[in-house]
Amino acid sequence: MRRLIRVLVVDDSALIRQMLLRALSMDPRIQVVGTAKTGVEAIERARELNPDVITLDIEMPELSGLEALPHIRKHTDARCVMLSSLDDPDTTYRALALGAVDFIVKPAGVASTITELTEQLLKTIRIASRISPGQAAAAASERAGGPCVDGFRPDGTSCSGSVAKGALAACVAIAASTGGPPVLERVFSGLSESLPAAYVIVQHLPAGFSASLARRLGGDGAVRVSEAEHGEIIEPGRGYIARHGRHLVVEPSPQGVRLAYTDRPSAHGVRPAADILFESVAATFGSRGIGVVLTGMGADGAAGALRIREAGGDTVAQDEATSVVWGMPAAALRVGAVSRVVPSGLVAAEIRRAVRARSEGMMLR
Repeated sequence: MRRLIRVLVVDDSALIRQMLLRALSMDPRIQVVGTAKTGVEAIERARELNPDVITLDIEMPELSGLEALPHIRKHTDARCVMLSSLDDPDTTYRALALGAVDFIVKPAGVASTITELTEQLLKTIRIASRISPGQAAAAASERAGGPCVDGFRPDGTSCSGSVAKGALAACVAIAASTGGPPVLERVFSGLSESLPAAYVIVQHLPAGFSASLARRLGGDGAVRVSEAEHGEIIEPGRGYIARHGRHLVVEPSPQGVRLAYTDRPSAHGVRPAADILFESVAATFGSRGIGVVLTGMGADGAAGALRIREAGGDTVAQDEATSVVWGMPAAALRVGAVSRVVPSGLVAAEIRRAVRARSEGMMLR
C-alpha cells in the first residue's frame, strides 16, 4: 500500500485553511495531519507532527512564514510550499532562496473556485513530497567559494575582471521549473554584460511573477534582465524572461534577431514551454545556440536541447545533487541532448566557456 503524504496546513485565515483542507481532501493519497494559524505555532506543530509537506503562508501574526521557514528547515525534514499573493512576488523568491521547494498563488477569497485551487495545489504537493529531504537541503545549502580566476570563482560567481565585449556571438536559452529561481539568481550572478551573448529564459511560473524574477536576476549581476517584449531585438549582455501564457521564440528579422510570442498550443502542459524556445534557437542560431536545462519536474527542454545539439550548439544540464527536482535535466540526458552535466554553481562557468568558444570562432572567420 502506498504511503500517505502527510501535510500540515499553515495560514492565519480560517477561510483559506478551509479552502486548502477541502482541496487536499480530493486526493486520498494525502492526509492532513494538522493546521496552524501563526508562524510560532507552525514551528511547534512541525516539530511535533514531522509532516512530509507544509503549506506555509507568508504573512502571519507573531512570526511570518518567511521567519518561520529557517526554523522549520533546521528542525524537520518537511518540504515547505509557500502560499504567495500576487502582489508580493519578491517575498516569494526570498522564501525560495531560503529553502522553500515551491509555491502556489494564494486563493483570492471566495472568488477562487475549488477546482482551480485543487488542481495546482495537489500537483505541487505531490511534487514536493517526492523531493527527498536530503535533496532539498543540498540544493538550498550549496555555497559560493573558491579563488578568483579570470574575473570569476570556480562556482560561477563574479569577483573581478571581465572578458572582452563583442558582437552577439551566441544565444543562451535557459529552461527551469521547480526550484529554478534561486538557481537562476546564482547563474546570473556569474555572468557579465561584457560576454557577447543574449539570454532567453523560460521559467515555469504563474501569471504575474515574471517581472519580479527579472528584477531579481538583474538586481545584483551585471546582466540587465527584463520581461521579453514581442518584436524586441535581442542584444548582447541582456537577459529576457518569457511572460506567462504564451510561447516565446526567437526569429530573424531585417533589424536582427527578435523575440516573438506565439499562441501555439501548450507543450508538456505549460505555456511558455522551453522546447518551443529551444527549437527556435536551434533554427535561428545553429551552432551559436546554447541550451541550459535546470532543475524542474517533467521533460520540458529535453527535445529542444537535442535540437540545439544536433544543430552544432552546446548544451548544459544541472546535476542531480544540486537540483531540487532532477526531472527536466534527467530527461535531457536520457535523450542524448546534454554535452555537460554540472552542479548549479558551475553552470555560469559552462555558459562563459561556451560563449567564449563561439566568440573566438567568429573572430577566426
